[in-house]
Amino acid sequence: MAFAMRALVLVMMLWFGGTAMADEPARTVRQHEILQHRPSGFWTSNRPAEHGAYRWRLLGIGVVLAGITGLVMWRMVRKASAARRARPPAGQ
Repeated sequence: MAFAMRALVLVMMLWFGGTAMADEPARTVRQHEILQHRPSGFWTSNRPAEHGAYRWRLLGIGVVLAGITGLVMWRMVRKASAARRARPPAGQ
């Protein structure tokens, strides 16, 4: 009986899921905006960077931020562990 109920629920889920997927409208591809008459910023440029001009600078910024975050977390864990060791045990 449990197997039949599981099978029925599975068939119903597949049936309703299939009809929901069939009703979706087709998605259209949006055309890229061509920036010619106004200056473009870093994030809005439609022209590729020459020879990866921003790649290494952004990679360096990311590595420094990850290093600072890791250092802060390491110090916080050390400080919390030292504070926990300095406390007397809970049963005393």
